[in-house]
Amino acid sequence: MTTTTHISAACVIAALAVKSNLDSMEKLLVVAAASLASHFIIDLIPHGFVADPNTIFKKIMPTILELAPGPVILLFAIATFGSPLLFLWAAGFSIIPDVVSTLIWKGNLLVLKIPGLARIHQLHRKVHWFETDNPDGTVSYLFPNRPLLALEGLLIASLLLVLFIKL
Repeated sequence: MTTTTHISAACVIAALAVKSNLDSMEKLLVVAAASLASHFIIDLIPHGFVADPNTIFKKIMPTILELAPGPVILLFAIATFGSPLLFLWAAGFSIIPDVVSTLIWKGNLLVLKIPGLARIHQLHRKVHWFETDNPDGTVSYLFPNRPLLALEGLLIASLLLVLFIKL
């Protein structure tokens, strides 16, 4: 899923936490765990890609389309619900698996020395059951990209409806 999907889900989680009776520390713990878990759960759904390891940060449009909408949604959520630290915390935890995988694909193996990140990467690759990591560093996909991106767009729209209309 794109970072927009993960950040949108994290904003829903943070908004629910804001409206809960949890104390500040409980909110931080629940939001961190739920946002990270939501990443893996959502990534079980076959999905497409806008930017892949070969285009991210190399081609401007795919990188912008991949990365820009999430922070915009995050800013609107903060403006609507307040609690900027909680929303930033949720968003950060929601994209950790993608950040770790991108750093590894870019050759930054130092990230694997940080405790827990190697396991996060392993789990992240397992939940992407519809992708095959090739020996040459490329990835093969079981399903065509564009229909999956359209379905992901519907998921994002649904998350935004829940976030801004239902909550």
